[in-house]
Amino acid sequence: MMGDVQQFFVDTYREMGPVYRVRALNQSFVIMAGERANRFLLERGDEVFTSEESFGGLNSEFGMRVHVLRGRPHRHLRKVLGSGLSRDLLAARWDDVAAETERQFDTWPGTVRVVDRCQRLAAAQLSIALTGASSAERFETLRSAFELVLDVTIAGKWPRATLQWPAYRRARASILAFAREALDHRATHPTGRAPDLLDRALAAVDEHGEPYPMDVRAGMALQGYFAGINTLAYLYSFMLYALSAHPGVLARVTAEANDGPLTFDRLRRMPALQGLALETLRVYPPAPGSARTAVTGFDFEGFHIAQGRRVLVATSVPHQLPEHFPNPERFDIDRDFGSARKASVYAPFSVGSHTCLGAGMTEVLSVATMAMLVRRLIVSPATPARPLRITATPGPNPGKRFTLTAGPSARRSS
Repeated sequence: MMGDVQQFFVDTYREMGPVYRVRALNQSFVIMAGERANRFLLERGDEVFTSEESFGGLNSEFGMRVHVLRGRPHRHLRKVLGSGLSRDLLAARWDDVAAETERQFDTWPGTVRVVDRCQRLAAAQLSIALTGASSAERFETLRSAFELVLDVTIAGKWPRATLQWPAYRRARASILAFAREALDHRATHPTGRAPDLLDRALAAVDEHGEPYPMDVRAGMALQGYFAGINTLAYLYSFMLYALSAHPGVLARVTAEANDGPLTFDRLRRMPALQGLALETLRVYPPAPGSARTAVTGFDFEGFHIAQGRRVLVATSVPHQLPEHFPNPERFDIDRDFGSARKASVYAPFSVGSHTCLGAGMTEVLSVATMAMLVRRLIVSPATPARPLRITATPGPNPGKRFTLTAGPSARRSS
């Protein structure tokens, strides 16, 4: 579970069945997996589960209240946040995001430490798309503090006492100050543009019409960064691995990207690149499991899960089952993902009321970013090429040792 957690879930599902107990990372929990587990989470998740124990640290450390709410308050805050993480906002800022993406790619030629470069790229893109405020000067602070919180509060890889380290406390204070400064600046200097995450946070009221406290507003301002940087960066990294490992796919997406101007509207008409994004999410899902705690006892597949039990619903296990995806070991960008979505067996961002708020923006940005990359750069495996070694720190990714060689493309126009 410290490495390829998705493969671990698939292997244990095949060996143990749809529900079993695990002790790992100094924790004991129940794993539910398979199509029926996804359906259970979708239909009964709000009734029997809470995410407060697993995600409460995000709220206590950074005011991200949405992770610990249930029922109407949760639905209301998700709606507020969702309006600030929408594809429409990305469309409104497309020219700025595209220009920054190309500027980032112009620094890539040479040997590229893929995960690091993709994290920096994602941070720059999200800064512009979500807030218009650059986080470049605080990038290292953001990355180290966010990853530590995820490792402590969600993965449980480090004791909670780790969050009392002076270096972390200073980083946390700097991040919260950044969020509050951005909100204060926006309050006194409105942009007059389409409302973004900062505008939504400033205007947000709770389900009773009362303004949210400042710490919750700051958490809202950080939400896109927190959930988004690594999700995007790891997806970009795996997409680059897929392109380097499958020359035929690379040829198709390159031809498609170069077939006309790269406008935002055209992103919807790029089936090869969309297939690349969706297939990468199938094979390398960013959220292979959803951590919950049972608020009441319940039965699943003939077993009783007691109140208070920690549960991990391995929502992406169906991705590797042939009854849902024929020849699942084959990387195939022409799969039919529409029917799999409807059946809740394609679930790279989980299912139910806690599905990732930025899933739509993530998919669009990944298509756009890979299109711009293959137009401007030629990437190839570094010498000697290393086999892919997935790690789960803090989420599934190709690891710090994954490198590629990048060079300028003969065609660098937009």
